[in-house]
Amino acid sequence: MHWLGMAALFAALAAGLVVHRLASCCQPQYWPTYNLHASLGLTVLALVAMRALFRLLRPWPALPAGMPAWQRLAAHGTHTALYVLMVALPVAGWSVVSAPGCCHINPFVFGLFTLPSLDPAPLPDRAAAFAVHSTLAWIAMGLIALHAAAALLHHFVLKDATLARVTPGLRPKSGPDA
Repeated sequence: MHWLGMAALFAALAAGLVVHRLASCCQPQYWPTYNLHASLGLTVLALVAMRALFRLLRPWPALPAGMPAWQRLAAHGTHTALYVLMVALPVAGWSVVSAPGCCHINPFVFGLFTLPSLDPAPLPDRAAAFAVHSTLAWIAMGLIALHAAAALLHHFVLKDATLARVTPGLRPKSGPDA
């Protein structure tokens, strides 16, 4: 679930960087790119909903026993922020396409169905919704980098089982929690 969510989030963010550079959503030749970005964003939203349900049924695994309190707080804070962003980013993006204005387009999700407009849109001003969506995306990219760096630090420097907990077949580097 972790890696599927990561792949969907990376793909959505990468498509978002492409979309951000396009001249205008009003040009039909760009609609497939926008549709892909929206489709990936909805996939992230669906996966985070499934993951939240999974966490209700099965609690988080325990953090390594010797982990200092500040690291526990940082880990919980980063995870919480990532979950909030994985909900807020798609909702803000959905607000962008739901808000009135230039070429109101409802994305065609993976060629299966048309995304309905949010009525009313949580962020009804298109420019404000786009600014929020873009800002949240940059924050998400920063938190993902921090999250990955912390996982690598735990695996290669601290040699605990933190990364191995979410990576099938990976064994901890013979450290305190090996």
